[in-house]
Amino acid sequence: MVRPESAKLSFVGSIPTRTSILLLIAGALWGLDPPAILQAALQAEQALQPQRQPYLGQEDIRYYQILSSGRRKQTGWETYDVFEGARGPSYRLVARNGKPVKATPSPRRAERGRLSFPVADLRFNHSLRLASDATVLGRRCWVLEATLDPAAPDIVDRSRGMTASDATLWIDQETFWILKLEARLRRFWANFAEGSLVTTREALFHDGLPLTGLIRLRLLSPADRNGRRIVRETEQSYSRYRRFGAESTIEFNPVP
Repeated sequence: MVRPESAKLSFVGSIPTRTSILLLIAGALWGLDPPAILQAALQAEQALQPQRQPYLGQEDIRYYQILSSGRRKQTGWETYDVFEGARGPSYRLVARNGKPVKATPSPRRAERGRLSFPVADLRFNHSLRLASDATVLGRRCWVLEATLDPAAPDIVDRSRGMTASDATLWIDQETFWILKLEARLRRFWANFAEGSLVTTREALFHDGLPLTGLIRLRLLSPADRNGRRIVRETEQSYSRYRRFGAESTIEFNPVP
């Protein structure tokens, strides 16, 4: 059970937090130091977490298989209520293939070993460079490229995808918010072949906050003897964000 009254509902402190980040890295940013920009982005992400917690959204997950003809065939569709709690996201299945379902006491199996690409892992075993700047959601961003060291150790952990990936981050030049992230597998990892792609946290703005908008995964299987691969895609879109009242109580499936 998640009780929203325990969440931090006030946005007071966002400006001091931003100011402290700017003061912390001001010297380094005169030279546009990529590690300093990444560190500022990680601190900005941490500061955003309690501000995101009062929001409930809808998560639609659509599964696809890419046929030999190149056509994308949908193989499934699930809809969840999702809440970003202090200990991570909680989910409640509300529909399958567009049809409502009864609540179940157990979480969906995918949540037990969900793929994750934590940005903090880019601080280790990656070289960083500023590639350019670009505009995302009307905001001017640094485009930060992270390249995996070929000698980096293998880490077999489905929650540590960045340890096997190159990555590109689009970081807001004013707030240091990460508005878009793309990771590309450089080596075989979690049963997915090199070249698999995940684009995460394409943000959308709600009440001035960057909330998750879209997650896409394109997963390649290892090639068979004939060089053929199975290509699977997963698309997670988020919508219907709303800020619930302090007296509300929302039931969610437990997170394992």
